[in-house]
Amino acid sequence: MVRFDEALDVALEAIRAQLGGRTSSITFVRDVAGQLTAVLPDDALEGADWEALGQSLDEKLGPYSSGPQRVLLRESDLISKEDVLESPDRVPVPDAEDTWLVDRLLTNQDWLRKPRLVRSPLPLAVAFSLKGGVGRSTAVAALAWHLARQGKKVLAIDLDLEAPGLGSLLLDELPDYGLVDWLVEALVDQPDSVPLQDCLARSAVAKDSAGTVQVMPAFGSRTRDYVAKVGRVFFPGLLPDGTEQGLAERLATLVRLFGEQAEPPDVVLLDARAGLQDIGAAAVTQLGAEAFLFARDEPQGWHAYRLLLEHLAKSKGVAYGMADEDLRWRLKMVAAQMDKTEGALASWVEASYDTWSALYDDESKTPGDGPSAQIFARDDFTAPHYPLPVYFDGGLRGVALADSAERPPWPVVEAAFGAFLAAATARLLPEGDGGPGAGTVRTR
Repeated sequence: MVRFDEALDVALEAIRAQLGGRTSSITFVRDVAGQLTAVLPDDALEGADWEALGQSLDEKLGPYSSGPQRVLLRESDLISKEDVLESPDRVPVPDAEDTWLVDRLLTNQDWLRKPRLVRSPLPLAVAFSLKGGVGRSTAVAALAWHLARQGKKVLAIDLDLEAPGLGSLLLDELPDYGLVDWLVEALVDQPDSVPLQDCLARSAVAKDSAGTVQVMPAFGSRTRDYVAKVGRVFFPGLLPDGTEQGLAERLATLVRLFGEQAEPPDVVLLDARAGLQDIGAAAVTQLGAEAFLFARDEPQGWHAYRLLLEHLAKSKGVAYGMADEDLRWRLKMVAAQMDKTEGALASWVEASYDTWSALYDDESKTPGDGPSAQIFARDDFTAPHYPLPVYFDGGLRGVALADSAERPPWPVVEAAFGAFLAAATARLLPEGDGGPGAGTVRTR
């Protein structure tokens, strides 16, 4: 019996056996059920060999065959070659020369796609975590407050649509509408029906600061059918010209529209949903944002991050040598709720470094005529794996920053978040000017 994990290897072995000593480009298409179709150039095999290979693939793959008539196709059999051979989801199969995979997924498609933006039109940060309860939203709220204290106009957006919380942290009164309303209208190409100003409210956290904090919560006071809307925002829509517009495109449009306002924000902060899902995939990889990846030093958290980083190693945004536009330069770990001890930091760094080995360049696989590997030492504080620390303070858990009576004094916030706030600001505004396209501080 063939299982999902074995199907691709079984198919590749059968094709290589039929090809013998010949070489050929191979593209596999794996549908949402995991069933495979192999696509080869028309001249890869002789007539009788095509039939033999198709029968062999169908028999060996069993339930993971797409059927005797579809398991093997010539390129000329494709209804649209571009949909397969030029698909944005076509990625190399590891350790298999000139072999490609197009994975048809219902969710999480954006993790491996080529980033739509290398740089955001506005300085943009995304806070992401694989597990909840790590203080991610509180860190976003603290960063918004910190930047306002520096005189910046800050826009904070709650992308955690399935468990919204940033609005309650920063607002005492909601605007009429929220992000979910704008996204649903954008799905049918009428985002202007929900004016951006009707989705924003000013946070009192910046009342005594030189700057401002505006918040776009997940929902507003007049939002209706919230669950029905959340169930639709991940669906790709079609523009009048037939172009597909997914969640990542709509989020990129949203940031662009804010940048085109008469008084655009200096910085945009996105609080993304925890876990492996479409919001995180779009926000972390597709928008040209600085992505802060929150984690506690726990085995289950590291196991989850290794699964994600192993997947990202196949991304079209990742290439050997880590050129300046490489996605990995925009990723930075955050040590959430860490104790203030050298032992705690050393343990965190060791676990993070081991986990990130799944995404760092393998020096033993340096291509002969390609770039050299980008190598990081374990204690290289500029490396993606080396964390920005957020120190544990039980008194800050669940704090409502919008309420002046409950809001902790700034020195208390700074004691827990200070190192993270300073480093995050430097990554977002490396020149201190907050100009469009401000990007990561490079390390080489």
